[in-house]
Amino acid sequence: MKSKLLVCVIILVTLSPNFIESQALNYNNNRIAISADGNNQADNHPEARWPRADPDDWGGTPAALAILAKVSKQNKLVHFSYNNFIDAPKHTTETNYMADGVNGAIKRWSYDASCFFDVPENPDAAITHLASEISKSTAQNPLYFIHMGPSEFFYLAIKQVIGQGNTESLNDLYVISHSGYNDNHLRRKAHHTMKEAISLSGNRIKYKKIKDQNACDIPEKLWCSGTNFTPFYWMRDHNDESIQWIYSRMHFHPDRKGADISDAGMVYYLLFNDENGNLTKLKSLFSDGITIKNQIEEKNGLLVFEAERFKLKGQWKMGYNSNASKSKYIYYNGPNAYKKVNMDNKISYSFKINNPGEYTVKWTMRQPEGERGTDKGNDAYIYLSDDMGSAGDKKTLYYEKFYGRSGNEFVLNGLLEVHDLGHKWLTAKFPSAGEYTINLVGRSKGLQIDRIVMFKDIDIEEVEDIIKNISETVK
Repeated sequence: MKSKLLVCVIILVTLSPNFIESQALNYNNNRIAISADGNNQADNHPEARWPRADPDDWGGTPAALAILAKVSKQNKLVHFSYNNFIDAPKHTTETNYMADGVNGAIKRWSYDASCFFDVPENPDAAITHLASEISKSTAQNPLYFIHMGPSEFFYLAIKQVIGQGNTESLNDLYVISHSGYNDNHLRRKAHHTMKEAISLSGNRIKYKKIKDQNACDIPEKLWCSGTNFTPFYWMRDHNDESIQWIYSRMHFHPDRKGADISDAGMVYYLLFNDENGNLTKLKSLFSDGITIKNQIEEKNGLLVFEAERFKLKGQWKMGYNSNASKSKYIYYNGPNAYKKVNMDNKISYSFKINNPGEYTVKWTMRQPEGERGTDKGNDAYIYLSDDMGSAGDKKTLYYEKFYGRSGNEFVLNGLLEVHDLGHKWLTAKFPSAGEYTINLVGRSKGLQIDRIVMFKDIDIEEVEDIIKNISETVK
């Protein structure tokens, strides 16, 4: 019996950490929020002790997001704010290294861009977003907040939660910190420390300070080696381009002290209950690269994906409503464009088809309040790349009007209106298994889209029933 137990222990210890997720602070696949500094635009206010942030976040943020992506937690990250010096200026004359790192991570590892906030660009929106996520917290749905920057941003979010009457949600808010600087540094005399934020909550917040994740003079111990990049060379030489990219993000420090990703140690602690993470353990975690496991793909003749997977640009915006799947939808907020396709408002998403054939294309949509059941706020231009779409027997070679009508609910519908052909169902004829792309351009102001749905050899009534129980078809 003792020998069997010893074998089990040896197996558990030697397994790569990506196969063993412990539960620090009872973490169990719950929501995660992060706020970091990293400001590079100088804040020259006389009360600011240092004009700029420590550039360790320029590498630490990509590393932290890579760790989350490695264990497929992208959809658990519900808020990420950066450059979080309150009252600091926007980046106008200096390179915004944090934005570059964040946008690179979103692109490489399929994060939801709507959850990320560059604080100086719109402090109120960033604070309100974090406050709204905190306010959702219950014993069954706690929020884990990783503290990577000064406390004032967090304090203001807590103040808003209380002001909105959601104080009880703070009982289910967990905070992880490792830095006395982040907890106590004041950019202005009127700012607040982490201790004051906890006190404001009535000591409801559950706070955990792990050991400082810096040990720059002992690089084999934790996450920092100062000016010595040798311990990070495995990133530089990795066959995964995205890991090479993390290495590149550490080389902007003016004094070459960028070999420091210490804040990522808090993410590692949360996921693996290990405050002694280090570069050797990270190398093991990333041994086979970072594989994105949540690509949308068709299964058994059905493909469904959330509209927020489109990379929003132009006048497309994110909306929030409990009637939508995952409580999110996208909407077109630009002017009506009935006569001309404005490619500035083009959004696209690529997906995988496993079983080739002819698919019916629909969406779940809703018209804006006050216009439901009319012809307003109900259509967009649609095009399937490489001329894969058809209206009846005729291929759609360019963008055509695609419309629906709704009541208060998001409705599964969608018809083409094509000149000289009238109203037709849109079908997609995929000749082989592979990746394909759908494109939308805004047409009527206010249109709300929840999901895109494609199916073959299934009745639409059956599809309506299926999508009540699933949000997406993912790999």
